[in-house]
Amino acid sequence: MADTYYFIKDLINDLERGRIRIPSFQRGFVWQPNRVAYFMDSIYKGFPFGSVLLWRTRNPLRTERNLGPYRLLENDPEYPIDYVLDGQQRITSIFGIFQTSLTAEEGEDTDWTHLFFELNTEASVRFQYLEDFTNYEPKKYFPLKYVFDSPKYRQVTRNLDESLAQQIDDLVERFTKARIPLERFESEERKYVATVFERINRQGVELDTFQLLSVWNWSDDFDLQEKFKELAEELEPFGFKEVGSDLLLKCCSAVVMNSADPEDFMNLPGSAVREKFDEIRIGIFRAIDFLKDELNVFSLKLLPMENLLTVLASFFASSQKQPSPIPEEQYKVIKKWFWRACFSQRYARGGAKSTYIDLVEVQKLKAGEPHKLGDFDVLLDVDFFIKKTFRRSSVATETFILLLAQGKPLNFIQGTNISLQEVLSQGNRKEFHHIFPKAYLESQASKYQDEQINCLANFSLLARTDNNKIKDKSPSRYRPEMPPDNKILNEILSTHFCPTNMFTDDYDSFLVARADLLIKKAKELSQVS
Repeated sequence: MADTYYFIKDLINDLERGRIRIPSFQRGFVWQPNRVAYFMDSIYKGFPFGSVLLWRTRNPLRTERNLGPYRLLENDPEYPIDYVLDGQQRITSIFGIFQTSLTAEEGEDTDWTHLFFELNTEASVRFQYLEDFTNYEPKKYFPLKYVFDSPKYRQVTRNLDESLAQQIDDLVERFTKARIPLERFESEERKYVATVFERINRQGVELDTFQLLSVWNWSDDFDLQEKFKELAEELEPFGFKEVGSDLLLKCCSAVVMNSADPEDFMNLPGSAVREKFDEIRIGIFRAIDFLKDELNVFSLKLLPMENLLTVLASFFASSQKQPSPIPEEQYKVIKKWFWRACFSQRYARGGAKSTYIDLVEVQKLKAGEPHKLGDFDVLLDVDFFIKKTFRRSSVATETFILLLAQGKPLNFIQGTNISLQEVLSQGNRKEFHHIFPKAYLESQASKYQDEQINCLANFSLLARTDNNKIKDKSPSRYRPEMPPDNKILNEILSTHFCPTNMFTDDYDSFLVARADLLIKKAKELSQVS
């Protein structure tokens, strides 16, 4: 991968000839006008602004994206194509500001392309947009559109005094000599390009592995992007809208190749996916039904780790439109594996190796062969609930919420049923509250730190109306709000895995007792002795 650079004029020429193009797996142009102005100021002042990464290939992609508002011309087939992997926003900004040959597509916004350089000013940033870019004072503003348009440039400067003309000459010289750092690599090796692409992703650039795959070699009679779009729309109630296509692609890869490793995505044979798409679809929907019916996972937001769905989709995939019922013994194994994976946070840090192992073992289970699915170590002790804090973004918290759902909790004060589907499908924390109110614990002479107050063992599923009645009261003070009948009270507490000693207001003893009840349930679900 050789490092070099582009002069702006050369970059514009290559774009105008269609030699540099935008793959459809890139997002569109999103920079706001003020960001474009600051970018131009950085070039003008010689500030570093990052390099552009191009991938050179002689095999054009099936689908491409416009360069901002402009449709690029077709490339001469005798020349290779440079696809932009990183730096699209910068390239689009430069082209939009300086080019004069292409007309924008109908309906596209081009106001951001009309940037001016202010003359005779002490402003730190001399680039600005005018309300009316067609009517401006030539002795005060110079359109950047004219920097590389020699006839216009000469026409504008011809009637200006020497000092103003010199400022424009200096501006033009700076942009003419400016160098755009460039990295270019050439490869037709699919896996190599995919690895580079994935590592750009890790640097925070918003790219989509699925779109890279889908534009590469899928046949015209099977539009994978369209198929996945339809599937995602069907799955929207389960929360797929926020996740994107990569999780669907993992499920796809798991069913077809028994692998969910990102680097294996590029080896997915298009014909196999086309042939197995209905099988993949059945696997995903049956997996979701299992999660909702058996585990109270009503939204993808509640799934502690995405790869759990990948393994489940592989298990439930079927070539039959009406698959045979799953044997009860297999259901028991799947549930054990699910809870052990959650409590051990098996896939929390990527978990590619663990996912591969489980995909192999789940297929053995499915075939009725000897297997080791779920036969991995999981340490369950009270620290899981006492030492870990309630944070919705954490695997531990999502696992804890699912454990609470297994108790089918009743409303704390009223004793009525809680609609788990209604509450949990929202995927927010509004219905989760402290059993020992935070305000009460904070009033205890700084006895407790935030991590102690906000530990998992002090949370439960409480209706907001119930929580409003509790407010900042200690358990002994809000006990009268609860049913007076001890039998009913104990029933309510048992659905929350809460001990009766909570009403002594001894927070330390409560945490130990509740953690014991929670760990007992966790071991039962995980089948750990």
